[in-house]
Amino acid sequence: RISAQSYPSRWTYYEFFSRYRILMTQQDLATTEKKQICKQVLKRLIQDPNQYQFGKTKIFFRAGQVAYLEKLRADKLREACVTIQKNLRCWIHRKRYLQLRGAVILMQQYVRGKRAVRHVVSATAIKHAWAAVVIQKNCRRFLVRRLYHLILLATVIIQSHVRGWLARKQFKKMLQDQKALIIQTHVRAWLARRRYQSIRRFVLNIQLSYRVKNLHKKLDEQTKENTGLLERLTHLSTIHSAEAGRFTKLEEEFGKTMAQKKAIEEQAKKSREKTEQEALQLKKQTVVLQEQSRNLEQKLVEQTKDTKEKIKELAEQHLGDIEREERQKRKLENQIQIQQEDYEKRIKVLADEIARLHDERAKLQKQIQDEYLENDTLRKEMAQLANEMLIIPKLKGEITTLETKKQDLEVNLQQQRREMREKVEEVTKQLLGGLEGEELRKRLTSDDMEQLNEDGELWLAYEGLKGATRVLEGHIQSQKESYEKEIEDQSFRIGHLGEEITRLQQLFQEENNTNKNVRQELNRLANENMVIPELKLQILEVQKQKQEVEKHLLGQVVDIKEKMEEVTDQLQGNLEEEGSQRRLLETQRDNTEKEKMELLSKIRQLQTENCQLANRTNNIARIQQEASHLAIENSDLEELLDQKDRQIRKLQDQIRSLTKTIEKANGNLNQAVPKDYLGMLECKAEDEEKLVKHLILDLKPQSVVVNMLPGLPAHILFMCVRHADRINDADSLKSLMNSVMNGIKEVTKIHNEDFEFLSFWLSNSCHFLNSLKQYSGEEEFMKHNNDQQNMQCLENFDLSEYRQIMSDLSICIYQQLIEVMEKELQPMIVPGMLVHESLQGMSSMKPTGLRKRSSSFLEEMDVYTISSILQQLSYYFTTMCQHGMDMELVKQVVKQLFFLIGAVTINNLFLRKDMCSCRKGMQIRCNISYLEEWLKDKNMQSSNAKETLEPLSQAAWLLQVNKTTDDDVKEICEKCSFLSAVQIIKILNSYTPIDDFEKRLAPSFVRKVQSQLQTREGNQALIVDIKYHFQVTFPFSPSPQALETIQIPNSFKLSFLTRI
Repeated sequence: RISAQSYPSRWTYYEFFSRYRILMTQQDLATTEKKQICKQVLKRLIQDPNQYQFGKTKIFFRAGQVAYLEKLRADKLREACVTIQKNLRCWIHRKRYLQLRGAVILMQQYVRGKRAVRHVVSATAIKHAWAAVVIQKNCRRFLVRRLYHLILLATVIIQSHVRGWLARKQFKKMLQDQKALIIQTHVRAWLARRRYQSIRRFVLNIQLSYRVKNLHKKLDEQTKENTGLLERLTHLSTIHSAEAGRFTKLEEEFGKTMAQKKAIEEQAKKSREKTEQEALQLKKQTVVLQEQSRNLEQKLVEQTKDTKEKIKELAEQHLGDIEREERQKRKLENQIQIQQEDYEKRIKVLADEIARLHDERAKLQKQIQDEYLENDTLRKEMAQLANEMLIIPKLKGEITTLETKKQDLEVNLQQQRREMREKVEEVTKQLLGGLEGEELRKRLTSDDMEQLNEDGELWLAYEGLKGATRVLEGHIQSQKESYEKEIEDQSFRIGHLGEEITRLQQLFQEENNTNKNVRQELNRLANENMVIPELKLQILEVQKQKQEVEKHLLGQVVDIKEKMEEVTDQLQGNLEEEGSQRRLLETQRDNTEKEKMELLSKIRQLQTENCQLANRTNNIARIQQEASHLAIENSDLEELLDQKDRQIRKLQDQIRSLTKTIEKANGNLNQAVPKDYLGMLECKAEDEEKLVKHLILDLKPQSVVVNMLPGLPAHILFMCVRHADRINDADSLKSLMNSVMNGIKEVTKIHNEDFEFLSFWLSNSCHFLNSLKQYSGEEEFMKHNNDQQNMQCLENFDLSEYRQIMSDLSICIYQQLIEVMEKELQPMIVPGMLVHESLQGMSSMKPTGLRKRSSSFLEEMDVYTISSILQQLSYYFTTMCQHGMDMELVKQVVKQLFFLIGAVTINNLFLRKDMCSCRKGMQIRCNISYLEEWLKDKNMQSSNAKETLEPLSQAAWLLQVNKTTDDDVKEICEKCSFLSAVQIIKILNSYTPIDDFEKRLAPSFVRKVQSQLQTREGNQALIVDIKYHFQVTFPFSPSPQALETIQIPNSFKLSFLTRI
C-alpha cells in the first residue's frame, strides 16, 4: 500500500540503522529501540514528513530522498576525514617541533655549563683535586682487599670442614644402604626359593596323584585282560582234549569194524563150501552191511558239514570280534582326545592361576605393610598355636596305614604273578598232551591203511578228521607263540611298573612330608581363620566324591572288561590293542613331560619376575627381625591356604571332567535338548485383525527403537507368511498379505505428517520387501543366503506380484516422507544460508543507491542459522538409522534434501539483488563447507549429495572472482558449467560492490560474457524447479538374521501367535 503511493526506495530498520549511524547523535542513541532512533533521526534530517513513511519492518522514501541521505552521509564522512587529517598532521608537526626544541635546550645547557666552570675553577685546583681522588682510591682498595682476604680464608676453612662432615655422613649412609640391600637380596632370594619349592611340590603332587591313578587303572585292566586270556586258553585246551578223545573213540570203533570184517571174510570162505541157500543168505547179509556202511557214510558227511558250519561260525565270530575291537579302539581314541582336551583346559587353568599369582603377590606386598602393626597380637597367638602341634602323631599313624596298604598291594601283585605262572604251566601241559595224541595217530601201520583202501568210505571220513585236526593244531601252535610273546611283554611291563612303583613310593614320601608341613601350618592358623574347618569338610566331600567316582569307574571298567572277554577270541587282536595302548601311554607320558617342562618354564619366569620385584622394592625401610620373621610366616601360610583352595578347585574340575567322560562313554547324557524352531509363526484367520491392530496400527516407533531388532515387525509378518506357504493355504496367504498392506496404508494415511511414523514404516516395508526377495527361492537372491536360509525358502507360492505392489507402496511412503521433511526444512534455508552472517568480522553494510527488493520476512526469521539446518539434518539421519533403514536409501534421502537446500538458496539469490555481492559469496561458500563437513562426519560422501550443491558453489565463486579482464571472461565460462547462460548473466547484472571504494561491474564485461555463452546448449531456465524429485531405488540387502532365533517381546501383545 505504501509502495504504491510513490515510495520506490525502502530500507529495513536494521539496515537504515547500520548504514546511517554516522548521522546520529549521542542523544539519539540514548534509547535501545532501533525504530525510535530511526524516527528521531529522520525527523531531524528531513523536515518534510511527506518525503518518507514508516512501515512495520521498513522505512519507505520518495524519489531523491535516499540520494539526499547519501549526500549527508558522504558530507559527514568527508568532514570526519578532514578532522582526522587535521589532528594527525598537527600531532606530527608538534612532535617534530618538540624534538628540535629539546635538542637546542640540551646544547645550550652544555655550552653554558662549560663556560661557568672555566670562569670559577683554575688548573692547579683541578690537579690537586685529581691527586686526592687517586690517593683515596688506592687507600680504599687496600683496605677492602685485606678485608676480602680475611673473609675468604674463613669461608674456605668453614667449607672444608662442612664438606668433609657431609662426605663422611653420606659415606656411612651408602654403606648402611648397601648392607641393607645385601640382607634384602638374601631374604628375598630365600623367600623366592621357598615359594618355588612349595609350588613345585604342589605341581608334582598333582602330577603324581594323577599318574598313580592311571597306573592303578592300567594294572587292573592288564590283570583282568591276562586272566581273561588265561581262561580263554584253558577253554581252548579243554576243547582240544575233548576233540582228541573223540578221535581216539573213532579209532577204536574203526578197529572193531576191521575185526568184524575179518570175521565175516573167514565165515565167507567157510560158507563157500555150503549150499546155495547159505550163499543167498550171505548175499542178503552183505546187502544189509552195505546199507549200514552207507548210513555210516551219511553220518560222516553230516558230521563234516557240521564241522564246516562250526568253522564258518567261528570265522564269522572272529570277524565280528574284529569289528567290535575296532569300535572299542575308536571309543578309546575318543576318550584319549577328551583327556587331551581336559589336559589343555588344565593347562589354561594353570596359566590363569599363574596370572592370579602375579596379582596376589602385588596384593600381598601391600598387605605385608598392614600386617606389621598386627605382629604384637600375633606373638600372643603363637603361644596358643603351639598347643595344636599335637596332631602330628595322628598324621604319622596315617602314614603307617598308607605304607601297610602299599605292602598289601605288593603282596597282591606277587600273588597275581604266581597265578599267572601256574595257569601258563597248565596250558603247556595240555598242549603237550595233544601232541602225544598226534604221535599215536602217526603210528598206524601201512597194512591198516591198505585194508582201509578196500572201503573208501571210512578212508574219506578219516582224511576229513585228519585235516580238521591239522588245522586245529596249527591254530593252537600260533596261539601258543603269540601267548609266549605276550608273556614276555607282560613280564617286561611288570618290571617297568615295578620301577615306576618305586619312583612313586619316593614321590609319596615327599608328598607325605609336604602334607606334614601343610598340616602343621594349617593347625597354626586354625584359630586365626574360621574358614579352615569348612575347607576340611569340602576336602572330605571331594574325597568322598572321588571315591564314588572311582568305584563307579571301576564298575564300568569291569563291565567293559567282561564284554572284552567275550569279544577277544584271538590273541593277535589283543596284542595289537595292547600295542596301541602302549603307544597311547607313551604319547600321554610325552604330553605330561611337555606339560611339566612348560610348567617349569613358567615357574622360572615367575622366579625372574620375583627377582625383578625384589630389585624394584629395595627402598623399603628396615624392619625388626622378629616382626619380619612373623610377617614372612604369615605370608607363607596365606599362600599355602590359597594353594589349597586352588587344589580343591582343580580337584572339583577333575571330578567334573571325569563325570563328563563317564557320561560320554556310557551314553547316559540326558541333556535338555532345545527345541528346533522352523522360523515360522502360526496366525489363525480370526486373528489377522488383531495382528494388524497390535503390530501395525497401535505400534509406536518409540517403543520399538529402544532395545529391539531393526525391522522386527517386518520379520514377524514374514514368519506368518512362511507358515501360510508351508501349509499350502492360498486363501489365508492372500488375506494376510492384503490385510498387511492395507494396514500399512492406513497407518501412513493417519500419520501423514509425522516424520517418525513414516520413517519407521518405510524401513519396515523395505525389510519386508527384502525378505520376500531373499526367501523367494530365486537363484539371484539365494546366492547371498546361507544353507539354513536356503532351506527356509518359500515352497508353494510365487509372491512376485505382491513384491511389485509392496515396492509401489514403499515408493508412496518415500514420497510422503520427503514432502514432510521439505516442509520442515524449507523455512530454515533462506535465513540460514543467505541472511545469517556465519562469518565473523564481516561488514554489515549494504550497497549504496539501490532499490531494495527483499521479501517481507518477519524479524523472527533471523532466528534460523546454518547450525539449525545441520541440527535438523542430524535429527533426520539418526532417526532413520535407529529405525534400521538401509544406508543406500538414507543416502538417497540426503541427496534429495541437499538438492532442496541448493535450489531454494540459488533461487532466492537470483531474486534478491541485495544478496549478489562478494561478501554474500564468501558467506555462501562458508555455509557449503559446513554442509560438506556434515556429509564427511556421517560417511555420506558416496551419496552424490555434494554434486547437487555445485550450482550454488559456482554461483558463490562467481560473486567472489575478479570480473575485469578477458581472461576472467574465459575462466567464468569454463568453470560455471552447472549454471546456465541466463543464470550467469542474471548474477552479473545483479552484482553490486560492497562500498564506494570497490569498482562497479562494467557493462562491456557482461556483454563479453554473454557473447561467449551464446554457443552453450542446454536448459536456459532461470529458476530451479524445487519440486523436482530424484528417482528412488530400493536396493536388495539380505538380512543375516536367522528367523528361528527371533523372540517376540511381550509389549507387542501377540500372545495369540504360536511359534513353530
